[in-house]
Amino acid sequence: MMDIVGRFSHLAAPAALAVAAAACMVLALADRTVGAAWTPPSVTTVEPGSGPNLAATPEELARLRAAWQAGGPARDALAAVFARADAAMAEGVRIPPEGGQHNQWYQCDDCQMGLETVDEHRHRCPKCRAVYSGYPYDNVLYKDRHYKLGYRINEAGWAYAVTGEQRYARFAADLLLAYAAVYRQWPIQSASVGAKGAPLPEGQQRRGGHILPQTLDEAMWVTWTAPAYALIRDSGVLTDDQRRTIEQDLFAPMAEQIGGHRAGQSNWQTWHNAALLAAGAVLGDADMVNRAVSDAANGFAYQMEVSVGPEGMWYENSWGYHYYTLQGMIQLTEGARRLGIDLYSHPRLRRMFLVGFDYRLSNGQLPRFGDDTGSSPDRDAINEVAYHAYGDDRLLSTLPAEPTFQSVLYGRDTARKADAPAMASTLFPGAGHAVLHTAGDARLSAAVTFGPYGGFHGHLDKLSFVFTGLGTELGVDPGRAASQAYRLPIHSQWYKSTIGHNAVLVDSRDQQPATGVLRGYAAGDHFAAVAAGAGEAFPQAAHERFWLLTDRWLLVVDELAAADGQPHDYAWLYHNRSDRFVPFGLTAFRAVGGVLDHPGTAYFGEMRAWDAPPGEMVRGCFIGADTMVHLFSAVEGQRVANWFGDGPLGSVTDRVPLVVLAARGPQVRYATILEPTAPGAKPTTRSVRMTVEDGVLTVEVTGDETPLRAVFPEGRVGAPFAVRVRGQDGTWKTVLETDGVSPSRSNP
Repeated sequence: MMDIVGRFSHLAAPAALAVAAAACMVLALADRTVGAAWTPPSVTTVEPGSGPNLAATPEELARLRAAWQAGGPARDALAAVFARADAAMAEGVRIPPEGGQHNQWYQCDDCQMGLETVDEHRHRCPKCRAVYSGYPYDNVLYKDRHYKLGYRINEAGWAYAVTGEQRYARFAADLLLAYAAVYRQWPIQSASVGAKGAPLPEGQQRRGGHILPQTLDEAMWVTWTAPAYALIRDSGVLTDDQRRTIEQDLFAPMAEQIGGHRAGQSNWQTWHNAALLAAGAVLGDADMVNRAVSDAANGFAYQMEVSVGPEGMWYENSWGYHYYTLQGMIQLTEGARRLGIDLYSHPRLRRMFLVGFDYRLSNGQLPRFGDDTGSSPDRDAINEVAYHAYGDDRLLSTLPAEPTFQSVLYGRDTARKADAPAMASTLFPGAGHAVLHTAGDARLSAAVTFGPYGGFHGHLDKLSFVFTGLGTELGVDPGRAASQAYRLPIHSQWYKSTIGHNAVLVDSRDQQPATGVLRGYAAGDHFAAVAAGAGEAFPQAAHERFWLLTDRWLLVVDELAAADGQPHDYAWLYHNRSDRFVPFGLTAFRAVGGVLDHPGTAYFGEMRAWDAPPGEMVRGCFIGADTMVHLFSAVEGQRVANWFGDGPLGSVTDRVPLVVLAARGPQVRYATILEPTAPGAKPTTRSVRMTVEDGVLTVEVTGDETPLRAVFPEGRVGAPFAVRVRGQDGTWKTVLETDGVSPSRSNP
């Protein structure tokens, strides 16, 4: 996957809320048959070379041309796009000597780090300084060059369409002809094979490309270049034979290669569909266009049904791939709109564009779940298209006040403003997430995951969570390596592994792919809570977890019960963005070796152990330049050890402090407070403890603020649950509760 929005933001081919109350929302499970009930529109004929209809409507072109003639900021926005075509034209028509390769090969295998480019044939590891050359390293740069030329073809097409200057059309045409001359001659390659010329199994032949290493990449390239060809086809710079060459020796075989890989439920298929529609439009192939929309096991309607959850999140449960898929959706839906096919009427597509606003954490970012490096719903290129389609002010709130290529294209009034939507606690039962917010000055939020496994780009992270406060990220999810090191051990052993998350290991083993179980949820202005189970993530033990967010802190309660009734080993893990961790109340402090029998420990920094006094809380503090996060944990079970050190975030050299609390028993419970404060400030928490009396489990938090209890009347973590605070008269008042079925709200 490659995020192209920022680099290619000018492209013109581009939920029912069941409960809402102030700070509490539940996104209801929508009708699972909505996709089947939606009837895909179709076209019967597509005129080959029917002018710029694939790229822009006549009205859109007229707006661009008028802005160019009028001058001012709008013209400047267009000129910035055309300047990139000018710079490329100055370099001449020069394509790489062969196809490109996937950037996952641009790594030092020994150090598991992305390489630095010295020049086009030398690539250096930033850690060990080893220099690599030849295939596949050079070819990763070739891929980047192919991508860049695809962008430039598109920009030159627009420059011609707006200015009428044929030099732009000639440049785009010459590049398309150069690619048409080599496409069938270059061998199919595979992103999965790093040896040049290695025989490819049938499956990899089907997934590979000639110019780029995957049908996914070639589909993206088609969505940029086919609209440009539509813009210049009748410019007068191409003969009839040259048009046939571009159509039959480039777009037709590319569509054949892409169409031969039917990916089904996959972000690849979304881009395949967009490419098939674009190629079908320039080739005059109505069947190809209809296939992109209506193919029973691959088309747009199918994708909406099986790949988009009821609240609108892409099934891979990764925001990076959600928005990457939306980029492909835009190429499909905008091309379809200009061909007279309305895909925006599908309700799940609208939810896809909007659901990110309900996931925002207090630092404005989205939870780094799955293979992601950090995302936000503030996506100008995506939101501009969606605002044009739906007119929703949530989208408008992210868009710039100054003109852009897209705002001119769509005719948006840039003087109109909208406020950012308020953040509210929200449950997403279909995706299996909850986002908790409270109203205090600390601006706390937490996001938890208990839903379906996300497949290749999902992680073994059931019941993990992230935590923000005081305007910054605190508890972190590792996402994926910034270098996209999918093929390297660090990906499976750390980024995808349970050990890299704020989760629990059982017997030093990762979770199994599983779907968790929602137990209960409730939220108000000052308290928000959710309980969930890990399902079959651990065959040897059941894991239940409860989160309670207040104005001051986050409480996490874990219960682990062995399936066989025998003692098992549990390791509670928490990773916090900070400079270091300092344990309190030491009775011993020592460096240790192999902390756990798990391959991910190879990525730990130096681990140290400390022993809390028997029967007392485990306590420590994550210390950063702008925040401190105080940890208090009561552990019920045989304590084994407490460890602290650090682990990777963006790379093996980008480190984040972590704590591991190990315990053993047939049943183990943890009750942990995480309280952020300003540097040097004292926490309000003084203690956390667990008791079981008359079959009722109670977790009590005491400190400078009002004492609080989380009560589980059935004696186990989960639901029903109640949150109670002690009043001045000494009585306990319920401020939040749920019976485990219907969320409820109570104002303290």
